[in-house]
Amino acid sequence: MADMIYVLPIAGLTALTAVPFAQLATPATTGIEILWIELGQETSETSQQEALQLVRRSTNSTLPNVAERPSLNEGGPATLLGATSITNAIGVATGTGSFTASLTKFTFNALNGLLYLPVPEERITISPSKFLTLEFPTAPAANTWSGYITYRELT
Repeated sequence: MADMIYVLPIAGLTALTAVPFAQLATPATTGIEILWIELGQETSETSQQEALQLVRRSTNSTLPNVAERPSLNEGGPATLLGATSITNAIGVATGTGSFTASLTKFTFNALNGLLYLPVPEERITISPSKFLTLEFPTAPAANTWSGYITYRELT
């Protein structure tokens, strides 16, 4: 069976604050492995340092926009991860789920953007019925942010 690899696009987000802006939520029967994350800004020519966290949560955050999760394999099966504002979503969170652990904290220059591409031994996994959020620990500069989280389903 081919790998079931999917993308959670993060497209054109503005007015980000120090709350989650992207969330992946696993169903009761499926875990995931984060393969890579890319995030950059589209609107500024100013060099500025930013910090970004990947956070494991035991309950959901509520985000306003349900996110697509297309397969990287043309004609591949639909993802097993559901699509609601409390499962797999993007935008500025209106409610933040219960914190479990900060898994990583990336620092990067906004002009260069961030590419997190771990070696296989260092890939982050999320068990069934868990939540993973991407967030800035402090409000970032006023930019338009885009990118994606690429994950593999573990069934």
